[in-house]
Amino acid sequence: MKVLDLFEDRYTAGLQLADLIVKAKPANPLVYGIPRGGVVVAAPIAQRLGCHLDVAIAKKIVLPTNPETALGAVTTDGYMLDMGKEYCTPSEWSHAVQNARAKADGLLNAFNPFRPHVEIADTTAILVDDGIATGATIAVIAAAMKTMPYREIWLAVPVAPLRMPSAIVSHIDKIILLERPEVFVSVSYFYRHFPEVTTAEALSYLQSANLELSAS
Repeated sequence: MKVLDLFEDRYTAGLQLADLIVKAKPANPLVYGIPRGGVVVAAPIAQRLGCHLDVAIAKKIVLPTNPETALGAVTTDGYMLDMGKEYCTPSEWSHAVQNARAKADGLLNAFNPFRPHVEIADTTAILVDDGIATGATIAVIAAAMKTMPYREIWLAVPVAPLRMPSAIVSHIDKIILLERPEVFVSVSYFYRHFPEVTTAEALSYLQSANLELSAS
């Protein structure tokens, strides 16, 4: 049962975010969607800003016995966030990290041929997802980005809990949100339509956004 229908779907939420981001006037923006759902939200933002759309990939570290609870997250280049290593054995942790890294690498291989080749130095990286639950993937991506020569790192999401995870806040220069409901169950509860996004669908949004930019 739905708690709230704050957004019609991911793309519509992205359009609403785009309005706020355009008003904030990011310098030399470069938009990153977190696959897969975050790419759908990010596409209209990149189109409104007239900039490239790229992807930022990380996967949650979970145990097979409890796949809904994130113990951390890892990026494709091995940057890792540990949120619960103490809750499992060293062997379980090692296997969980390997599985997460393999999933992240699989996504990267799918998206790499279609990613834009742009210089990131002095750009404002705008990291976009369809919402924040644990914040593990966003936190580890933001931490990895902080080691790169971006001018600033912004985060844009339609919905997030009232209490933003400190691991995110410490690495983000500006946060743009549409809603912060008092009762937060899961991201999907705040969308009227929240279907699973396939890799093919996310790739379509990525390609369309960048092709439109090339044609302009």
